[in-house]
Amino acid sequence: MAKLGQIKITTLFVSFSLIFGLMAAFIMPVASAPDETYHFNVSFNSFFSNEAMAQNVAKPSTQQVLLAADDLFAIRDAAVPGSADDLFQLSFTRQVKVLENSHFQIKFNKDTLLHLPQALGVLMGYLLYPSYGVMFFLGRVFNLLFYTGTIYIAIKKAVFGQLPMSFVALFPISIQQAASLSYDTTLFAAVFLMFSVMTNIWAGKSKISWKWGIYFPLILLGLYVTKKSALIMLTLILTLPTNFFKNDKIRLLSHRFWQFWNKYKWLVGLVLILGSFIIFRYLFQSHGGFMRWLHIMFNTYFATWLNSNLDPVIVSGMVGAFSAFSYRLPEWLIVLTFITLSWVMLSDQKVKLSNRVIFICSCIFIFNILLTGTMMYKGWTGGEGNVSFGEQGRYYTPFLIFLLPLFMKISEKVKVEITSAYRKIVAFGMCFVNLSLFIILTIVFWFSKG
Repeated sequence: MAKLGQIKITTLFVSFSLIFGLMAAFIMPVASAPDETYHFNVSFNSFFSNEAMAQNVAKPSTQQVLLAADDLFAIRDAAVPGSADDLFQLSFTRQVKVLENSHFQIKFNKDTLLHLPQALGVLMGYLLYPSYGVMFFLGRVFNLLFYTGTIYIAIKKAVFGQLPMSFVALFPISIQQAASLSYDTTLFAAVFLMFSVMTNIWAGKSKISWKWGIYFPLILLGLYVTKKSALIMLTLILTLPTNFFKNDKIRLLSHRFWQFWNKYKWLVGLVLILGSFIIFRYLFQSHGGFMRWLHIMFNTYFATWLNSNLDPVIVSGMVGAFSAFSYRLPEWLIVLTFITLSWVMLSDQKVKLSNRVIFICSCIFIFNILLTGTMMYKGWTGGEGNVSFGEQGRYYTPFLIFLLPLFMKISEKVKVEITSAYRKIVAFGMCFVNLSLFIILTIVFWFSKG
């Protein structure tokens, strides 16, 4: 264990991500991860033209099927012990006849860009052996490599928060999504890369230069292609320190601007309240207005007798609720994981951050939850009923990292003394336990006899 403390955080992250991710990519049966049928169809359709597939992807995502593979849908049938065994083997050995006469044709749009890593893997799988097992596995592997590579860059370039970032990125739910065909990997990449860039700015390691002519368009592209919830990170512009700007006039103007708001803090609260009222009233104008929105949000996140998904899907789902929420980590382990994450954040490297950074980062985490719940009520729930259904904990997982500035502020009052070596041992030890149990539960759930 002592040697573990001497290994770089980035090395440990890459090792854990690839080892457990590859195992997950192989043992998870075809189409067993959330929405994987839809993600496969989009990935296949990115490089191939096929009449049957074209008709399939033209349907709404919830109505799409895995063509000619009804028996391969890995929905555990408790009445048939070990029912996934033969189907697992069959998914690799049986060629997909309906897709055999596909023609190579590159399509370029937002969906195909979002699924590019998976699509490249599916393409290679089709060329090697056109079975669902092979295409899914290689698509998952390419997605995992994209995830591991982008998060590695984010962790390596971050001035602080490397261990908390690694810990969140190695949550079992994070690895499940990275080892599937999901485009959640792009959300993780956008959130972690953005946070990594901001740590350099907040710590004074980066100032405005010509390079931002390249960085900023890439940031906007990353936020555009991923989920709409990522757009809330644009508010990080408000955290730019005055010394970020080289131009004296802009620096002076920025300094005076923030002096005004620091002097009238009560005005900040008033603007936040009025702004929230306007935004959510607008979003809910056809569903009863602001007070109706408050009612729905309270029921969704506090009334557990109305929202039975709150604990098993939303809260547990932030760490580990797997497949179609068929099985998950035990509640005590999820609680222990959150405690460990809090401890890792409290003991992170001390960097003096402005109250503005702490406040806005905390708001990003909270408002991401509220905006997601609002849009899911309008979309998935259909705008009816008293609870928003459809949101999953994994939508909030990457944004946990934005709580780090708040915990760093709290650590000024709550002293946590521990060596960096033991921090890594505890954090990655917890990751090992969680990920090992994820693999074990997946094998037992899908392949146990009786």
